[in-house]
Amino acid sequence: MRIRPLPKSFNFDNGILPPVYGDHFLFVENLSGPYVSAEHPSGIGLLITGHGKCNYFVNGIKNQIEKNKVFFVNRGSNLAVRITENGTTPALLFFNSRLPDLVQFSLEFVNEVLLDKPFENLPYDFSYLERIHADDKLRQTILSLIELGSSCSSFASLRADMMIRNLFEELLTQNQDAYKRSQNIKATKASTRLEIFKRVAAAKDWMEENFSNDVSLENIASVATMNSQHFLRMFKQVYLITPHQYLIDLKLKKAKELLQNSWISIQDICHAIGFESVFSFSVLFKNRFGMAPSYFRRDE
Repeated sequence: MRIRPLPKSFNFDNGILPPVYGDHFLFVENLSGPYVSAEHPSGIGLLITGHGKCNYFVNGIKNQIEKNKVFFVNRGSNLAVRITENGTTPALLFFNSRLPDLVQFSLEFVNEVLLDKPFENLPYDFSYLERIHADDKLRQTILSLIELGSSCSSFASLRADMMIRNLFEELLTQNQDAYKRSQNIKATKASTRLEIFKRVAAAKDWMEENFSNDVSLENIASVATMNSQHFLRMFKQVYLITPHQYLIDLKLKKAKELLQNSWISIQDICHAIGFESVFSFSVLFKNRFGMAPSYFRRDE
């Protein structure tokens, strides 16, 4: 993996074809002023920010990336970068252009030939579902790669390559799951199903960040830019449960984590995750995990 500061332009050959990367490239820089990169064909990679807010425009659509957000961009998509805030740290990780083929091929066909010529003559034309991932694990992995990239040791280089390979396998699994779930949506066109999935998935990510707050169906549906009833139907088609059921499950899983890893009182846990009634919380917790919160903590 090679680490570079942000270039003046990512359109290295001033052409219309996307760049071909023979290695993994991580472009990262702590900016002291604005930065603009004109629209250009992108390599396949991940877009994040180490600090501040970064505006990445993919095929003309603005994606503001901050905190634990990660955006996956496909090879050949049009990418522009526009950053106006000082002190922002954009990070763009572009994968070896043959890595997607290698990962998918090796997961499906384990063959010793891969060890000899891993990036040659692989058959797949790979494409990911482009969307924002609210996944702090992905972001932390990339930040770890930045630290490894500052080392010149062969061990650090090997570890970075292994991390990137594992990262891509996880993304592949998520991508396969996304396409599978999108098939549950009752729409004629595949493009319509994928667009609906991206909106519903964005709302689901938002729920995972805000489940402890007082949120309504209208709040969640607005994230997906749908009316409440349409969103309710689409969410249930994709995830096979209602948004309300998913919210409750998020709250209960968080309560379980706090009971296992802290000595916060049950009443305080109840209020911290957004329940008003300790009794209602206890009933739901027992239904979900087979015992009341007080007994769960004793058992632990």
